[in-house]
Amino acid sequence: MDGAHRLAQIPPGVQCFVGDEARRRRRIEGVVVSVFEGWDYEEIIPPLFDYADVFTGDALSSKTYSFVGRDGSVLALRPDFTSLLAKIAAGRLRERPAPIRLYYSGEVVRYEPPKAGRQSELFQMGLEHLGGDPRAADAEVLTIAAECLERLGVRGFVLTLGHVGVFTGLLAGSGIDEARLEQLRERVEVKDEAGIRRALAAVDIPPEARRALERLATLAGGPEVLDDAAETLACCPAAAEAVGELRTVSTALVRAGLGAHVAVDLGEVRGLDYYTGLVFRVFAPGLGFEVGGGGRYDTLLGRFGRPLPAVGFMLGLDRVALLLARQNEERDPAPATAEMVTGRNLGEALAEARAKRAAGARVRFGNGEER
Repeated sequence: MDGAHRLAQIPPGVQCFVGDEARRRRRIEGVVVSVFEGWDYEEIIPPLFDYADVFTGDALSSKTYSFVGRDGSVLALRPDFTSLLAKIAAGRLRERPAPIRLYYSGEVVRYEPPKAGRQSELFQMGLEHLGGDPRAADAEVLTIAAECLERLGVRGFVLTLGHVGVFTGLLAGSGIDEARLEQLRERVEVKDEAGIRRALAAVDIPPEARRALERLATLAGGPEVLDDAAETLACCPAAAEAVGELRTVSTALVRAGLGAHVAVDLGEVRGLDYYTGLVFRVFAPGLGFEVGGGGRYDTLLGRFGRPLPAVGFMLGLDRVALLLARQNEERDPAPATAEMVTGRNLGEALAEARAKRAAGARVRFGNGEER
């Protein structure tokens, strides 16, 4: 590729939107933000970059674009919002009493290997609930996520709930190495019972915990799955406690009228490594992958000196836009036709344009040309 041709292209993984595309995205963002504010969340606009060690953990560090600042410090473009908001809540907002409710809407940048449908520049809309009663906060955040999807007109969406404590509880004290742990996560995620048995072959855990881990591949469905899970996981107090937490939240959602949108998947074990409790993903017909998700991360704020329980979620604007385009054949309404304003006298033409704008008209200024 010659230099001129390269300069005319945008790099792989980044995006550009014009006209109807941009208008559609702004409409989606406006709907979601109005829901966040309707639940009394406060907007926060965090920095575009921060010190690289803010974004730790295998899930983020390998995807972070980092660079050396003029003062020699190692900085990184934000690959997610949650770590930044945790740092700000523990620092600048340290004297603000909990619970703290914050929402954000903006771009993150993270490295993704070149692959169809994968972007390095992502627009995320989300919120964080910091402090407060954990189960009430979990239920609140899930309800807000559901309302966002309802207001956007998404059909058939499902909030699929899981809990990190089930998987970690069953493996507590096993001494499983990182490589085998990742292999096991993958096999559980794809519902491969035989693969789970192979991954557990050299792992030292009680037989009942081994059988329970194999069953994780089948413990998925409606909220009633939790009855079966309670029996299967009774051998492990930590896992049983996690199931009880899920039951409390799912029962609240059902009573709130969201039962048709709630599912349970105890094989949901992927995600960022700072999650500690409830996790969830949002799915809808028309898209073969989630449009958003979130979870509980009770230890993250402690890294920054202010231990607080916390939960949050985000929707990917790009994925929501794609989903709505696939679910709805009708196009967004076109903007009003612009009225041309021209005239021999530049000042008079500008005065006419201003008057039309004051009346709410869409105008196109004709640069003083004759009408």
